[in-house]
Amino acid sequence: MIASAGYAEHAQNGLNRSQYTMPAGVDDPEAAIEHWSFSDPVYMWRLLNRPENPFEPAEYFYWPDAVIEGDERAFLPSTDHSALGRDTLAEMREWAKVRKSNALIVVHRGEVVLEDYWNEFTSSTLANGRAMTRSMAPLLLGFALRDGGVSLDDPIGLYIDQWRDDPRGSITVRQLAQNVSGLKLPERLPATQVLGNGFMCLTYCGDVNRAALEFPLADKPGHVFNVADQNMQILGMVIEKALGKPVEQILSERIWKPIGAADATFQRDRPGGKARIMCCMRATPRDWTRLGVLLLNDGTWNGREVVPADWIAEMAKPSQVNPNHGMGFWLGTPFDPLRTYYSGQPGVIPMSQPYLTDDVRIIEGGGFRVLYMSAEHDLVIFRHGVGVPDWDGAALVNMAVRGLQKSSNNEVSR
Repeated sequence: MIASAGYAEHAQNGLNRSQYTMPAGVDDPEAAIEHWSFSDPVYMWRLLNRPENPFEPAEYFYWPDAVIEGDERAFLPSTDHSALGRDTLAEMREWAKVRKSNALIVVHRGEVVLEDYWNEFTSSTLANGRAMTRSMAPLLLGFALRDGGVSLDDPIGLYIDQWRDDPRGSITVRQLAQNVSGLKLPERLPATQVLGNGFMCLTYCGDVNRAALEFPLADKPGHVFNVADQNMQILGMVIEKALGKPVEQILSERIWKPIGAADATFQRDRPGGKARIMCCMRATPRDWTRLGVLLLNDGTWNGREVVPADWIAEMAKPSQVNPNHGMGFWLGTPFDPLRTYYSGQPGVIPMSQPYLTDDVRIIEGGGFRVLYMSAEHDLVIFRHGVGVPDWDGAALVNMAVRGLQKSSNNEVSR
């Protein structure tokens, strides 16, 4: 009888939970396994086949791909005669190399002045951008505003059926895009805890949209800045509803093909499922750089408008809650020596000094993967690599600016 009895019957027979050591979140196994995550085969496969380093997984773990189809064309022209100067470029190369970089590309005035790879990376390697991916949803939002009838101040309950009558449906599109939604941050729990592990479910579950919609409100929308993973996933749902296409197709048709990029990928949550637009888009180093050049030029590529310039400018407006963050862009000013992703938590991006130019726009991800853009200096810098303890978020930009200043001073003195 005991072998076939349920938990409630065990309790009636005196076999209550005080006799067991129960794992966190599973006080009642019968109730726990009724949750959908326990019957999700994709979640179980990913949990059982977790990569040794979940932040740098092997190729197999990106399965299945949501392909962002490209139309690969020649990369940007290169030159050996750069205003940055050979010494500056050598300094930048060495600085990046010793800090475990995989790729470093520098573009000045539309020409490649430095392109280097390490650790078996090449120009065609699909490089995981990690949280750089979170700039894709705000970028695509511009098309939903222009062509899909969306307004920044719309409550997202207009687009998310599950939240139409939910208090969370009052979060605005703008608040999602600025990471001030008020949704609870995913708690980092052990991977072995299945039930209630919102972070693991966002990244491993076979229904990423459902996982994103399970987070409750923790703060009043519009008041607290947190780069919560689910914000961009839900924003992607709004964009798909407005434009009637999956995000990978929108990105392909509206941006990736027009700029001549090669195929890239999001990870799909399951075969035939949805793209994870909150993390881990993979594109070649050259195509991440192309994206930077497009944004530097206010959405124009080879004289053709690809993204509306007024939307690029809107993305770069600082929010009232965080002056270093807009919508999809981090902003280089005001100076913050230890910029944070989460209100009230330690900063994660160290900087030794302010940028030497006030107009730096940044797309960045974990491991200090970063795309810097300065229109004043017609400069784009892409660095891919892993995290290092002596990273300095200002270093590469300021080396380049100092090199340009030195070159300009030399010209004046002649």
